[in-house]
Amino acid sequence: MDFTRKATWAFVLVTILFSLVQSSSANDTSINDTSIEMIHVGLILDAQSWVGKIVDNCISLAISDFYSRNRHYQTKLVVHTRDSGGDPLLLLSQALVLLEIFKLDAIIVAENSAAVRILAELGSRVKIPIISLFAAGPSLSFSEYPYLIQIGQDESSQAKVIADIVEAFSWRSVTLIYEDNDPARSILSNAITSFDQHVALLASSTDEEIVEQLRNLMSLQTTVLLVHTSPTLASRLFLNAIRLGMMSQGYAWITTDMITNFMNSMDPSVIESMQGVVGFKPHIPASKELRKLAIRWSKNLNENHNLEEMEINVYGIWSYDMVWAVAAAAERLMTRHPHILHQVTRMNMNFTTIRSSQSGLVFMDEILQSRFKGISGGFQLTNGRLIPKEFEIVNVFKGERIIGDWNPVNGITSLMKQENHNETNSTSSRKLESVIWPGGTMNIPKGWSVHGKRLRIGVPVNNGFRELISATRDPRTNETTVTGYCVDVFKEAIQSLGYEVHYDLIPFEDANGQMAGTYDDLILQVYYKNYDAAVGDITILASRFPYVDFTMPFTDIGIGTGMPKINKKSIWIFLMPLSGDLWMTTAAFFILTGLVIWFIESPINEEFQGSPCEQIGMIFWYSFSTLVFAHKEKLLSNLSKFVVTIWVFVVLIITSSYTATLASM
Repeated sequence: MDFTRKATWAFVLVTILFSLVQSSSANDTSINDTSIEMIHVGLILDAQSWVGKIVDNCISLAISDFYSRNRHYQTKLVVHTRDSGGDPLLLLSQALVLLEIFKLDAIIVAENSAAVRILAELGSRVKIPIISLFAAGPSLSFSEYPYLIQIGQDESSQAKVIADIVEAFSWRSVTLIYEDNDPARSILSNAITSFDQHVALLASSTDEEIVEQLRNLMSLQTTVLLVHTSPTLASRLFLNAIRLGMMSQGYAWITTDMITNFMNSMDPSVIESMQGVVGFKPHIPASKELRKLAIRWSKNLNENHNLEEMEINVYGIWSYDMVWAVAAAAERLMTRHPHILHQVTRMNMNFTTIRSSQSGLVFMDEILQSRFKGISGGFQLTNGRLIPKEFEIVNVFKGERIIGDWNPVNGITSLMKQENHNETNSTSSRKLESVIWPGGTMNIPKGWSVHGKRLRIGVPVNNGFRELISATRDPRTNETTVTGYCVDVFKEAIQSLGYEVHYDLIPFEDANGQMAGTYDDLILQVYYKNYDAAVGDITILASRFPYVDFTMPFTDIGIGTGMPKINKKSIWIFLMPLSGDLWMTTAAFFILTGLVIWFIESPINEEFQGSPCEQIGMIFWYSFSTLVFAHKEKLLSNLSKFVVTIWVFVVLIITSSYTATLASM
């Protein structure tokens, strides 16, 4: 019984304490709510898009971080989020609804839509800042729309980056692939004169329609393709491009920051299909604050399944810094001009009645005067626009590789930044790190290709001068490898062309691997168009001119002597022009000549008689003395004189050849 009574009193006591705590908490909240001025901000985005998801969560993080660091502030941003679904009309409708329901002090738009222009006009009417997280082009000037703030680079800046990349690799023409509802397409196409083809794709385009457009591009000669679409459309584009073989050697793909900024959030299969792509994106300097934000973002990934596996990018970072600028400007407005905060007048828009802010102009000025070091770097608005000063040029190969930087002053600059670095405006590709292009090659694509059938190049397979042309068949793979000086010259000539030429070297052989005819037969095969050309040690003859055209001869070096390179400091250099076998043969002929003269003269000439030793000495003496002076021994036989005459003639030829060879060493 006592236990029951004690339990009852304990329950009553806990209930009373809980009520008191709840009442005290409610009182504190009411006090805080009444002492803090709420700054209402509308946020309109496409909730299903990558940009919308990233911006929405980064704005939430920014508000949380800002007010946890500034707990004493008298103002607080209250964000009212609306989903536009990517529809420009719904975007305007949502803006009007927000203006009618709430006393908005600003509107943030996270869409690159044509409706932003109308929304900027609306902002001028109701006198509240319109913050566009996408630069909508230079046509929306600050003088024309004084209540518009644009975050991010304008398309003319992107055009300069693209123009410098195209010039760096000496490409003559580029094909632009753009999303048809992108308002910046006209700026890009007008800013870069090298665009000779334009291909428009809709966000709703089917894979069949994308494949059809890509097949049309394959029939063109231009192989440099610039993609300026949404990340979702670009993912489908590259998946279809790799299936058609357009991500192979000879092609060059460039992506603008609309795609490059979201590359780390794309599906691995899409990244695999984009190997070799070159892109650019705004440069975000590494900092401790950026690392902290990335850690918080990763933590939110585990808690918010709506974010999937997306990584924070420049749009989220810009949104984060922009919210800090707006929150700080709101506090300054409250401190300096508390009497005009939230003063509104109603205005009739014929179809609805909305509020016009009296403090909007002052609030706009406070935002424009924001100066601080944000996560994106130095935050400063110039003529209502936040424009990144540097871009990173990246290459997709097993991830994302930074290969260079770009800035408006120096153009493309090397990653190796040195002190006292005074670099002129240069766009040389040597400023970039090595680029791995589609197909895994490091050879820069020519940008222009001769499409159609591959050229069939006939080559002779005789075993004559293998240094000039040689065809070797691998018995295991049954593949033929053609090498030689003629092939090297042909490949260098192809490489020097300003466009891609695809060819196959086909041996002129029969089923047994022997040459299928004479050189004249090979010439006739080119004439009959069984081959497109022939490469090899083919002699230019007048009889062959009616059938084919010859190149200029590149092996005509005239008459000369070739020999291995030797050490000229050797004391035996005088022996080197002639081989050892030739020296021995020459000595043998000397002795043979002396022996023949002795055999003819000894029976009739006393000077060739004597003891055996004297006669042997006479043979050697007479043979070798022929080289330097006339003999004192008189020859009696005409046959002997004939032999000596012939031998002297041979000796003169050998001596002249020896002297010429020695002089050329």
